[in-house]
Amino acid sequence: MSGEFSDLQGTSLVKFQVGIGGQQLKSMSTSPSVASLAARNAADSNYAALRAFLFMTFGNDFELNSGAAGSGADWKMTFSRPSTGMTHALQFIFPGTDPTANQALTVASIVGDVITLQWTTVAAGTDKIVVDTTTYTSGTGATVAMFTKPINAEILWISNVIDTQFDGAPNASVGISGTPAKYGPTTAWDLTAPDKSRFTYHPNEPAIGSTEALILTFSAGGATVGAGHVLTAYVIPS
Repeated sequence: MSGEFSDLQGTSLVKFQVGIGGQQLKSMSTSPSVASLAARNAADSNYAALRAFLFMTFGNDFELNSGAAGSGADWKMTFSRPSTGMTHALQFIFPGTDPTANQALTVASIVGDVITLQWTTVAAGTDKIVVDTTTYTSGTGATVAMFTKPINAEILWISNVIDTQFDGAPNASVGISGTPAKYGPTTAWDLTAPDKSRFTYHPNEPAIGSTEALILTFSAGGATVGAGHVLTAYVIPS
């Protein structure tokens, strides 16, 4: 029978089918306190696609794979709007081109409420100098973990900056376990130099095909005051 209902209020059933053999709209509960309206296939055995010209949500979260089992590779991913701190509406426009390796999303422009994003190469990876910082004081232990030098990375220079002059007779070296002065011997810098002194050392060690866990080996030598930081610059040549 064709025609239309002008006063249809709903159905007493938990689902409503659109057309013979068509998709269904079904009332479902994901928990005792959360109810949802689901698009289901004709057999009610799986979810059906739901299309719209504009999708709107009045909540703060957008979930992918919300029915996940929460084990193995089956997990939920949630994108959330900050619940506090916003002062106006925002629209983000993503770039229309493909990114390349070592690129990140950055802001190209901000016009009113519209933020246009772009792909930008970050300072990391091949031919990009990376600088690590390690701090130490007179109370530092004998060994300080610095960072893991990547495969094929070459150290360009190491600077030891004296922030606060040390008393006593302290010394420090930079290297790896078993070779604590491989990249910076104790003779490369004077920790008792005045504040803001900087000593730069070029280790001239070739790159190797494995990672290295760099360490700062420190001996207080009776020092009770003093602080400094070590800057290590390295690069992965192309």
